[in-house]
Amino acid sequence: MAARPRKIIWFAAMSSLFTELKRRNVIRVAAAYGVFSWLLLQIGDILFQTLELPSIWNKGLLAVILLGLPMALFFSWVYELTPEGLKKESEIGAGQSITTHTARKLNLAIVALLLATMGMLAWQQWREAATSPTNSETTDIAPAAANGKSIAVLPFVNMSNDPEQDYFSDGLSEELLNQLAQVPGLSVVGRTSSFSFKGKNEDLRSVGRKLGVGNILEGSVRRQGNQVRITAQLIRVADGFHLWSESFDRHLDNVFLIQDEISAAVAKALKIVLDQKSRVQMRTAGVRNVEAFVAYQKGKALFARAHGEAPLLPTLREGLKYYDQAIALVPEFGAAYFEKADYYAHVLMSPDTDDSERAAALPALRQVLDRAFQYSDSPTRKAYVDVDRVLFSENWVALRNRIEAALSDPGCPVPTWIVLSGALGYAAEMTQMYQRWQRCEPLSKSPSIFAAYASAWTGSGQASMDLLLAAEQRLGVQHWATRQMILMTLGHTDAAQELTAQISEDSESRGITAQVFPLAASGDLQTARAEFARVVQTQGHDLLQELDIHAALGERQQANADAAVLDARPAGPVLLLNATYACMCGAPFDLSATPRFAARIAQSGLPWPPDSPIHFPAKDW
Repeated sequence: MAARPRKIIWFAAMSSLFTELKRRNVIRVAAAYGVFSWLLLQIGDILFQTLELPSIWNKGLLAVILLGLPMALFFSWVYELTPEGLKKESEIGAGQSITTHTARKLNLAIVALLLATMGMLAWQQWREAATSPTNSETTDIAPAAANGKSIAVLPFVNMSNDPEQDYFSDGLSEELLNQLAQVPGLSVVGRTSSFSFKGKNEDLRSVGRKLGVGNILEGSVRRQGNQVRITAQLIRVADGFHLWSESFDRHLDNVFLIQDEISAAVAKALKIVLDQKSRVQMRTAGVRNVEAFVAYQKGKALFARAHGEAPLLPTLREGLKYYDQAIALVPEFGAAYFEKADYYAHVLMSPDTDDSERAAALPALRQVLDRAFQYSDSPTRKAYVDVDRVLFSENWVALRNRIEAALSDPGCPVPTWIVLSGALGYAAEMTQMYQRWQRCEPLSKSPSIFAAYASAWTGSGQASMDLLLAAEQRLGVQHWATRQMILMTLGHTDAAQELTAQISEDSESRGITAQVFPLAASGDLQTARAEFARVVQTQGHDLLQELDIHAALGERQQANADAAVLDARPAGPVLLLNATYACMCGAPFDLSATPRFAARIAQSGLPWPPDSPIHFPAKDW
């Protein structure tokens, strides 16, 4: 029975304390302080972001507010606001009129702060609506829908004085991207699109809308010797709010622990729960060797230059040195093997290499593809690499299964030579795959252009043109060569011919065929043959393109002769499949002229010959 009186006494004490807190306006001060603090944090976040101040300012403001709360509560307990000014509570006693006077002022302050809060919320909603895409702005927006569980990792800024450290900061950014790609339920934009903003000081909300993501991870890196300082922050695209930020000062040996912490913090901030399996997958993604991923970034930069303005094969060859350095440091570096394969494939395809170079390139290509498959940490990349392994092998029995396995994989595609399967009856599936790739890489031109080309193979010329025009408008580029081919599938040979001058004479744009194809499709064979001779004289020979032109001109015997030469080369069947896909003219040669290719087609059981999206009047087989 003694417990009940103690409980009554405790409740009485609590009731008395609450009454006293209310009388002294401590509760009103706490409410006013809370509303005022929220407003101050919102204004501070907007102001600091506008002034581009580091996230430590947000933390400092929050710390000041938290420290101020107990002081405000103590002040309201000890002092009373009277008509004569501030007085200690002990000096005025419990004067009800004075307390009421103070309470009224605090009530008015609370009402004013609440009105200001409602105004701030309304303004934030208006700003979000004003900066969100409207129907008239959809061409500027990535096709992937932005949501709370999507993110882009922008390249971390190199804050060191040494430009060489760019490779380190890029490597760190890519490693973080690879780790976050392992987080279940989180959509991560690919490297090509994210890194397109490197060196650009663009508003992050605009960047997020262009990439079609709900969140952006950005940061900076300063490396001095074996010490590294990394600052990272996670920003919500909708309102620019900082969801998380942190700075790390560590020894270089601990850089991978920093990566783990950042990735885990991002998942936590986005309210994604990681089980033990997910944590292990995340920590083991990428390459946990600093010098290896620096060398890999140097090779990657050279390969990007090779596919731009730099001489192709010499620049690729220079990049090989760095991939080999990375592999020497980490023999299980699957991505480095995968990148190396591009060089050997170009040696096999190039008109500028000789027989001995091609003969050495094929076994080297097979070896790096096997290693890329063996050491890949991505099931999706494994599936696509497996297609290449079969294509460049001596046996295509498994080709159908490998193509279908890759095309059905739900991950972000990594297409290489699977592109040629459009000529093997998979044009519609390839179009869908490219559109999936486009969602992963919204700012890369390749997926959209390839999707339009593959769609043209299905015979849907107008749908293909619509895809192309939408991509060109969204990305702000024109791909005249693809437009020319699509126009020919529609029978608009005059319009296709008018584009000839727009097409740069490079291998990507099929320089020779761009000059001759529209003439052949129009039936003007005499002018087409004269143009063919002129272009070969000025540009040199390219047997792959010449095979397609002989076929388009109806020169069956010469086309078969060209095809026989290509068939006998290392990787000859892949060369012929490439020529077929580029031609859009059905089979540009007879199987009887290409015994090795004929054997591969028979092994695969895939349909042959393909349909002819472009009608060339002189080609009658």
